[in-house]
Amino acid sequence: MTGQRRPISVAIIDDHPIATESLAARFAGAGFSVLAPAPSLEAFDRAASPDVVVCDLHLPGVSGAAAVTDLRQGGLRVLLTSGVATPDEVLDAIAAGAHGFVDKTAPAHQFVAAVTAVAADGHHVSARLAGYLLRDAERRPLSRDEIDGGARDLLRGLAQGDLLDELCAEQGLTAPDANLRLVRIFDAARRRRRLHRPSPREAEVMVLVGCRGLSHREAARAMNVKVSVVADYLRTVRAKYLASHPDAPPTIPPSTAAALWARELGFD
Repeated sequence: MTGQRRPISVAIIDDHPIATESLAARFAGAGFSVLAPAPSLEAFDRAASPDVVVCDLHLPGVSGAAAVTDLRQGGLRVLLTSGVATPDEVLDAIAAGAHGFVDKTAPAHQFVAAVTAVAADGHHVSARLAGYLLRDAERRPLSRDEIDGGARDLLRGLAQGDLLDELCAEQGLTAPDANLRLVRIFDAARRRRRLHRPSPREAEVMVLVGCRGLSHREAARAMNVKVSVVADYLRTVRAKYLASHPDAPPTIPPSTAAALWARELGFD
């Protein structure tokens, strides 16, 4: 029939058959076109080009933020799901380009609403993700282009479990206005992670010195760099740690900051 919209196409990447079958049934019941599920990124059929990929954060092989980066480079829109992911894992995946996050235990209508929003070039912020975004903004403030009070109010409402439509009515926002605020929130979150997360080489130093207890000279030998470069990396790690941990003592030694942050991020 002319003028009839085609159904939203959705793909699921998850290595847990029970979760996959449940999600597929939810989406089919909502009228979505559900593609053949894949247990890993490597098994995913990219040629299908779905409107939305619902991707578990913990996969065999390429996983987490790396999986999101791969999917986004293919022009796909990604909705994350997990029942056990840490805040940093979720926010790293958001920084990699994911458009939302839903707990695996969320009711069926929330998954349907999330996929619908993401397919329409929007974002989905669950209560859990809203809480993560708020805490990250407080711990790692940007020096410029930070989210404004209106965006924070929106996040607070979402973190409390309020629906986006309810918050729009309460705050006098149109749907496009709310979506623009979400775009700004996600953009700020991505800048924040890029600014305050350790680089791959900084993370390597954190593991060698902070976790394994190697000396600067031993770490330099392992990394094939000068000893002074290791010291530079540690100073940068310390500066980033202090920026994201305002309660830390300002005189904390670089190696101590590296050790504490490495354990916090799960590098050890």
